[in-house]
Amino acid sequence: MNLDPGIVCYQHCQGRLFAFSLPAACPLCRVNLENEPLQIPPFSDYKSTHDLHIGVTDSEGRVFEYEQEGLHSDYTSSWSQCLAIPIISDSSNRLDPVWQEYWDFTLNTLAKDPVWCEERYDETSFNCYSFVVEFLQRLAPPGLEVKTLSKTSLCSQLFLPYTIPAAKYISLYRSLLKEKVVPVQST
Repeated sequence: MNLDPGIVCYQHCQGRLFAFSLPAACPLCRVNLENEPLQIPPFSDYKSTHDLHIGVTDSEGRVFEYEQEGLHSDYTSSWSQCLAIPIISDSSNRLDPVWQEYWDFTLNTLAKDPVWCEERYDETSFNCYSFVVEFLQRLAPPGLEVKTLSKTSLCSQLFLPYTIPAAKYISLYRSLLKEKVVPVQST
């Protein structure tokens, strides 16, 4: 269940405006928006995430995750609020069919390895990050230096570019809870 109502972005007069829904009147110039054209029609932004837990999806959309109960892929519905980070994609964010097949093969092979049992799990030293690092090292995607990949470099190379906009989204979300509409002036 997605509890995030989503943030709507639109532009009427000056700057972009963010709200949970389109108001009847522009909060900047007070013009009635029901009959007035918008410079940018309303659109929704991406959703925020709550926990910093990582997993890997296969081509069917199943999330493989390693946690206290070991490796499993049966809780996919619990990933309703997450950041999806593309690793290998073309300009339309689609995975080449050859890479898709190799991705699934690599993931399924790794998932069969008994090392990912619940007894080996350790919150700090052998966890979900260990699983994703191992997967990426076996996959060896282009553009990612996997030989020296660590939990820290994984975060800085792959996650940081996505978590900064997510943090801005969360900040905007919290502002909207207080202010109802947040204008951002155009530059």
